Amino acid sequence: MEKTKTGQVWVWHVDVLAEKMPTWQARRILAHGEDMMMVENEFAPGDTAPEHTNPHTQITYVMEGALEFTMDGETKIMRKGDSVFIKPYAVHKAVAIEDTMLIDMFAPMREDFLD
Repeated sequence: MEKTKTGQVWVWHVDVLAEKMPTWQARRILAHGEDMMMVENEFAPGDTAPEHTNPHTQITYVMEGALEFTMDGETKIMRKGDSVFIKPYAVHKAVAIEDTMLIDMFAPMREDFLD
């Protein structure tokens, strides 16, 4: 991560280490500031993001692959290019159908991810 004198933050993917997650392949914390955070997640078929809630506004964007996404009891298949807006405290989960790469954006940033 490179912070400039003007307050801009540059993040080079090659410099971000992938963190192995308990139920999916990897998470990378990308660009973030006090008000927003972008996170990349890699899933293999059958990997899950177990049912959970968080107090953040979230948008999930599928870069590659496909997954079954459930939010507040409603399940949809999301594929490359699809996105979903998730309100704070909405109950949600995901199960990868194939190798999947997605981007999660959070507002405000997830301080718990930086611990």
